Amino acid sequence: MEHLSPRPSMGRGATISEPVQIVQYLDVLEQWVRQHVGSTNPTKIKILTGNGNSMAPTIQDKDLVFVDVECHTIDAAGVYVLDVAGRFILKKAMILSNGTLIIRSDNTAEYPDEERYDLRHMAEQDIVVCGKVLAWWTLRKG
Repeated sequence: MEHLSPRPSMGRGATISEPVQIVQYLDVLEQWVRQHVGSTNPTKIKILTGNGNSMAPTIQDKDLVFVDVECHTIDAAGVYVLDVAGRFILKKAMILSNGTLIIRSDNTAEYPDEERYDLRHMAEQDIVVCGKVLAWWTLRKG
């Protein structure tokens, strides 16, 4: 699996100033990906490193995040990697029936605000779905 260099911010958002580059690989069995990540096509899964604590306790700072990079729409509530007006973020996202996109953190103690966007009045390039988070790995020390 390819590990991509950009680190989506789990905070206020990170500005990407460099092109996406492969920096390393993670070797896992395709069957493991199908069983544990939940993808029938492991080639569409890329790995990013989370940055920040706004998604804690669910996703921790520096967790390896398995992202379906072929997902470019928010089809159900979940965790997504988004480009919001140039900010590269990893957040919970959902679209209400009235066309309102809601973006929020899990760590509401430090990040209580949620962002709301009326998608009916926005240009497509303002918010880009870069992928859907399917799973993540947290390193725990004993």
